[in-house]
Amino acid sequence: MRRALKAATAAIVLGLLLTGCSEGHAVSSSPPPRTCANVKPPATPLLVELTQEPTAPDAACLGKVYDNIVAPAWSDLPDEVHAVDPSDRLWQERSLQYGFTPCADCPRPGLDPATVEKDHPDWILKDAAGNEVHPPGHPDWVMYDISNPLYLQAWADAVVNDLSNTGWTGVFLVDAGNTAPWVYPPINPLTHEQMTSAEHARYLASAMAEMRAGLKTNGFSVAADNAPYTLIDGGQIASADAVSVGRGFARLSGDQWMQLYNYFEEVLDKRVSAWVWDHGPLDRSERLFGLASYLLISDTLFSAYGVDPVKDLSVYDINPGVPSEPAPRIEHGVYVRAFASGEVAVNPGPLVASVQVTGQNQPVTLSPGEALIEANGRVVLSGP
Repeated sequence: MRRALKAATAAIVLGLLLTGCSEGHAVSSSPPPRTCANVKPPATPLLVELTQEPTAPDAACLGKVYDNIVAPAWSDLPDEVHAVDPSDRLWQERSLQYGFTPCADCPRPGLDPATVEKDHPDWILKDAAGNEVHPPGHPDWVMYDISNPLYLQAWADAVVNDLSNTGWTGVFLVDAGNTAPWVYPPINPLTHEQMTSAEHARYLASAMAEMRAGLKTNGFSVAADNAPYTLIDGGQIASADAVSVGRGFARLSGDQWMQLYNYFEEVLDKRVSAWVWDHGPLDRSERLFGLASYLLISDTLFSAYGVDPVKDLSVYDINPGVPSEPAPRIEHGVYVRAFASGEVAVNPGPLVASVQVTGQNQPVTLSPGEALIEANGRVVLSGP
């Protein structure tokens, strides 16, 4: 059930971050560990997902670089991160649709399946043969009835109780995607027929909206893994504060780039923040192209860029400012967006194109799969 994106462990992160970065966001006056005392976050809000619990010094160093940290329910992590930057957002991994026995480094279910089995057995879905429904690869998990408002209320109440006064920003739903969530389809409690994928997609959007309303009332936010990006459900997207599909633009071009862009264009239209992930080793050209593509669909709320740690974070310190246009425009096949201190342009197509960048006397030529970021009069191209 874990999504495809792979996160760096705290030890690897720390080892790669112990070189200084350029100017970034302000941090608190609390002294960080000496090993990362000179590290500063870049201008781009960065995102990381942890799979191993960091030590307190490592967590403090992570907090200096990353604005958004996704992690299991490690109780000490918020305090350790906020010791150096109280503005960092921490997102606790949660499952909305399934019940299971959690491990220390795994997402946590909203409700304990043993308690649900005892007190609310009707909340557990069953298939036509009367067997409990479970997702592929997890025969010990059970699937809950997300169309049941009483279940959703209990889920939200339990999560609010767990997160209150702990320093967590909110939850990251690991199971809010559009792939088949079962081995055998459940019987729909509302129709008493086999549940269809379309019905499940509709129930998921409604469940996310209802659950988010309960959390927002108590000051918590919701991010969600809504993969795959080839299936765009505006209702599901609009039911979260931020969405991810587990990948980014750095290695994409042509139709693949357009498919991912179309998904995040819908995200931007719904006024939802984008979490874009570019995993694996990237050369400087790929990092610039991925960053420029991310900036096209970013906002100033929860948007963040997830990249594996590298020693040189200077690319992510290129700062065109905040968007001054609500969405990109298209000029000769090039996607362009204006910012307060610059402009971003991406050419995802197969043809050479030219674009006039504000502040430049001559048009800039972009080869296929090339991008530029202009910040304070300086143009940086992604090409070799």
